[in-house]
Amino acid sequence: MNVFLSAITVLFGTAAGIWFSKRLKERERFISSVILLINELTVQIKYTNTEIGAMLKTASQNEAYQALLFVTSCADISENGDFHPLWNDGVKKQPYLTPADRELLFALGDRLGATDLDGQLSFLELTCEMLKKQQQEASENYRKKGRMYRSVGLLCGLAAGIMVL
Repeated sequence: MNVFLSAITVLFGTAAGIWFSKRLKERERFISSVILLINELTVQIKYTNTEIGAMLKTASQNEAYQALLFVTSCADISENGDFHPLWNDGVKKQPYLTPADRELLFALGDRLGATDLDGQLSFLELTCEMLKKQQQEASENYRKKGRMYRSVGLLCGLAAGIMVL
């Protein structure tokens, strides 16, 4: 019985380490999806005369953006409706983000549709560059800390498993 409890403890510790590591990887994937969304919005703003709300509604139906809660929450708006409250609520609910990531997304939501064409394109380009830096940071964090989280989880599980024996 003690061996069984010990094995369960080791598995639990390892699973906790993998979970923390996965959070780092999900942040990296999330930022990639946001960069892809910004690039798509830039093209649509530049070459079509579509309202931002309609663009977000279309994007919310794209499978590539299903993990972006602030985009999927915008699916409920009407064609010319105000998407800002839905965007902000989605950003607040989005997991795996740092406060810096959230601030960048809040600013993006506030500026979309608030300025003229050139202003929006410039802001989207600036936000994309800032997100690329955030993505590099997330990638570096995963590279440095992901393996450490998995190892520490395993070692803590082993230590607790030995104590159970």
